[in-house]
Amino acid sequence: MNGLPLSRFTGMLATNSSLRNLWLARAVSALGDYVYSVALMWFVYEQTHSALQTGLLFILKFLPEPFVGLYFGVLADRLNRRRLMQFSDLFQMLAMLLLGVLIASGSFHMWHLYVITICASMAGTLFRIAQTSLIPDLVGRHELVSANALLSVTMQLMRMIGATLGGILVAIIGVAGTIEINAFSFLVSLAFVQRIRHDKAQPAASSASAKSVNSEIKEGLNWLINNKIVLLLMLLGTLANVALAPTNVLPPMLIQREFHGDARMLGWFETSIALGLLLGGILVGTLSPKKVGRWFLAGLGLEAVGMLSVAVAPFAWMAYAGNFLLGIGVMVCNIPLSTLMQTLIPDRMRGRVNSMTSIAFNISIPITYGGIGALADVIGAKPSYGLGALLLALCAAIGGMNAGLRSFDLGEGQKAGEANEDAGQAV
Repeated sequence: MNGLPLSRFTGMLATNSSLRNLWLARAVSALGDYVYSVALMWFVYEQTHSALQTGLLFILKFLPEPFVGLYFGVLADRLNRRRLMQFSDLFQMLAMLLLGVLIASGSFHMWHLYVITICASMAGTLFRIAQTSLIPDLVGRHELVSANALLSVTMQLMRMIGATLGGILVAIIGVAGTIEINAFSFLVSLAFVQRIRHDKAQPAASSASAKSVNSEIKEGLNWLINNKIVLLLMLLGTLANVALAPTNVLPPMLIQREFHGDARMLGWFETSIALGLLLGGILVGTLSPKKVGRWFLAGLGLEAVGMLSVAVAPFAWMAYAGNFLLGIGVMVCNIPLSTLMQTLIPDRMRGRVNSMTSIAFNISIPITYGGIGALADVIGAKPSYGLGALLLALCAAIGGMNAGLRSFDLGEGQKAGEANEDAGQAV
């Protein structure tokens, strides 16, 4: 698998049927999700003529996780993770079918969309926690980086395809029909998940009945608090999400006010980061680095350089280059971060701790997005990018001071990994 740049990906898919089926499930489902997002944004604005209503839906997507994520983490440790993923797909399929029928029949009201969005988001949270916890059981330790990179690259490809396809489908078959296609994508995903071979018993299954849900959550929280590396990773990941808020909120302001550009220029700016994300994912996946801690820190540094380049760019093409570099940095950071989490967290509590870190990463997003918009109205888009770059550089510096994170090596073998799982607090 050392020939062509993508041969590591194709080799894994050819030899690992379970990973291949998970990859196909995620690809189809993600394509449906991105098609749905375009249809939904168009429909909501068409119905309400309110950007606030569109923003409210975005907040509602993140709202359930802080309340249910910890309990879903317990489920992912107690029950069969593959079955949980199938239940999630089935629930989301039914939710999308209902929404499509309501719109097509003329019975739709906005509160229907709010309720369905919250319910579908809960099911998506369950799927994500179960999937993240399952991946280390499907691939060897030495293939974990490439597996995470494969899924990340696929998500970016589906994002690019889905955005275009969504607009075409809405124009041809309407919003209701497009939503029904998303419902069908969950059915296809469910079928592929069914083909995943996962016979490993859950570590906590024998003792689950003797413990309350809250006591299991407390056990996971105590482990997290005592594991200094994982706790540091959670902190840095949360701060990085805060720092990256300008990249999701401010591009229209940046292009219009700083470069006096039009929608076409905004499209080029967004395409540049998408290409960076693709290249970064392919780079990490094909190289499959063992020193994932160092790569994570390098990714934070690249993100800082990319955002700073946008902040100081006097010309639009320089901002494109900075955004491209930022996209590479995001993947060089995020894929090693996922791998570190999957490697350091013991399988017996992977669902619980993953849910805690996911809540920390995501809860900052809706809050920060509103805050960065208010800040940019006062200081401008470029200074806001500059502040994000400063925060990312600070994260890289803090992480670089941790010797255990700098030296973490996937190539040390399984015994070293087990030592890291249960003795990370000593670092």
